[in-house]
Amino acid sequence: MKRIAILPLDDRPVNYDYPLILARAAGAEALLPPREFLGNPWRASQHAKLVDWLRAVSGQVDAIILSVDTLAYGGLIRMRVSDEPFESVRQRLLALREIKSGNPGLKIIASSVIQRVCRANSSEEEKPYWADYGARMFRLSCLEHKSALGEVSVDELSERDTLRAEIPDEVYQDYCQIRRRNHAVNRLMIDWVEEGVLDYLLLPQDDTADYGWNISEARALQASIRQRGLTARAITYPGADEVGCLLLARWVCQEAGFLPRIYARYSSSSSATLITDYEDRPMPELIKAHLAPLDGILVAGPESADVVLFVNAPAIGQGAGEYQWLALKGLENIRSHLPLDLVEYVDQVACDPNFLKTRREMETPRRSPEEFTRAILSSLKQGCATAIADVAFVNGSDLILGQQLFCHPEITQLAAYGGWNTAGNTLGTVLAQAVLRVVALKQGATSAQQAAHLGFLFARFLDDYGFQAVERTRSMVEDLPGLGLLPTVQRLPEEAAEKIEACVSARLLRQADAFEKLFIAAGMARSVKVAEIYLPWKRLFEVGFRVDIELQ
Repeated sequence: MKRIAILPLDDRPVNYDYPLILARAAGAEALLPPREFLGNPWRASQHAKLVDWLRAVSGQVDAIILSVDTLAYGGLIRMRVSDEPFESVRQRLLALREIKSGNPGLKIIASSVIQRVCRANSSEEEKPYWADYGARMFRLSCLEHKSALGEVSVDELSERDTLRAEIPDEVYQDYCQIRRRNHAVNRLMIDWVEEGVLDYLLLPQDDTADYGWNISEARALQASIRQRGLTARAITYPGADEVGCLLLARWVCQEAGFLPRIYARYSSSSSATLITDYEDRPMPELIKAHLAPLDGILVAGPESADVVLFVNAPAIGQGAGEYQWLALKGLENIRSHLPLDLVEYVDQVACDPNFLKTRREMETPRRSPEEFTRAILSSLKQGCATAIADVAFVNGSDLILGQQLFCHPEITQLAAYGGWNTAGNTLGTVLAQAVLRVVALKQGATSAQQAAHLGFLFARFLDDYGFQAVERTRSMVEDLPGLGLLPTVQRLPEEAAEKIEACVSARLLRQADAFEKLFIAAGMARSVKVAEIYLPWKRLFEVGFRVDIELQ
């Protein structure tokens, strides 16, 4: 059995648990550092222990998948808020050179995130001043980038100058200094690819758009990669939290000599032309970007494909996953059952452009969930490796499509399913699971691999659909008010977090029972049990749990 070490971006399940489970599905043993060594928003990582761990495992594994941001700063959030100068960050990274020098045959597959420009007035994962200036800083970054490209209008020039005058100089300069340091680290990693320290480098654009400081940096980095002739070994692309899964799939595909061919089938004739939120390119180009680390290609038809990828993408515009449940229930119905202090929240939702866009996308005749479901079932019946990337709504699966899909036990035969966070997050995870499944079946999947694959599939049904699209919103409007809190997905007070965690656990266990019946009816499992449900970062944005599956 091949062994791989993984140093993840942080301790959340998407970065820690997902690659671990998918490695088992691929028939590999993944070694990860103890979770408590990793950082989160309120705790710095234990750098010295992580370096010691890397040194200890480097001689025991065939490859290392490594988050540069964890080694350099202590994780994704610390990268955004740390004031350390470039030189001290560079010193931390020198351990990589030592490890490669001592193990020249060891493959080091790395990611180094291009820092996002958060578009909201929220300091939960940013510097404190982002609570006051975040939205204006995001807009300023877009206008400064457009100005540098010569694409700005006269009105936009005036808006740019007004925004710059409104933002204190110390805020602007502090943020620019952080960005310069992080960009220097990204450039250094390209140097290390050229020198052979890193065998492959992924530079993910965290929360991207058409313009911005981060987009300008990404373009410069990609130009450098091309000029140096490194395009086979390094790439910039939109995404972040899925990169551990995607890089794992790259390693497995390379070891197997497998170059995946993907046929994409969309839910709407207009889906391929739309750009989803937090992305900078239409869906076909987004798929190509996520295939790049796999050395994969898009093909014209299912007959020549290794995986048939069903992409449930927007027909009009990407809605918000958490608003679907409210739209289905009806705001007036919800409003009539809420305490007076929450009525204002519902009124604000009713006027929110994202809610209106969500409802419009849910009701559009330009997508047919019924026909899409029939096509998926037909693909499964024909024996195709079939995967679903559900990106019609950001931060949660499509409720209406799910109601269609989860009537059919055959859906448990999928090679992959995903509908979480951004379209890039979903695509990367779905492609990773799907190609790993194809490789496993080609090589003769063991019962342990089958259990890992089915467990991950079950987790995606329960998390992306059951939690993100249903129970998260229900908990926001039904559980939080009982504790005197307004609906939010941001970090909760400690005592409230414990109580909400118990509410979420009870709700998800009921959802899990329904999904278990699907797997049993399909003959895929004797039983599926969910345990250890928790809120990793003490907020409703994400959930963690363990799936125990007993095969037939």
